[in-house]
Amino acid sequence: MTPPGIKPVRRGRASRRRGARGEQEVVELLKAHGWTEARRNFGSGSQGGGDITGVPGVCVEVKLQEALNIWKALEQVHRAAQPTELPVVAFRRNHVGWYAAVPLDELLALLKLLEAA
Repeated sequence: MTPPGIKPVRRGRASRRRGARGEQEVVELLKAHGWTEARRNFGSGSQGGGDITGVPGVCVEVKLQEALNIWKALEQVHRAAQPTELPVVAFRRNHVGWYAAVPLDELLALLKLLEAA
């Protein structure tokens, strides 16, 4: 329930479509790289969890926005992630490729694995 005098924030139809398009793009990228069970989590807003499921051990929030508040996105993914999951924010704006924000300690561990391979 919204407190008196405060209007609830509602996302418009175009914003929801843009978000769904971004989620589907990330799902297709994941599938193309071997995570064939990746799919959109249609209940992420109401039931919790990340925007994408089917990637074991990873909680993914997807942002397709021109002006991303990265700190807000990181807070959102940390709230959605289980303690054993890697929190990832996949993001892009129009006409550029996808990027991912992950905790630095996790990135360093991945780089060590890459170096050892």
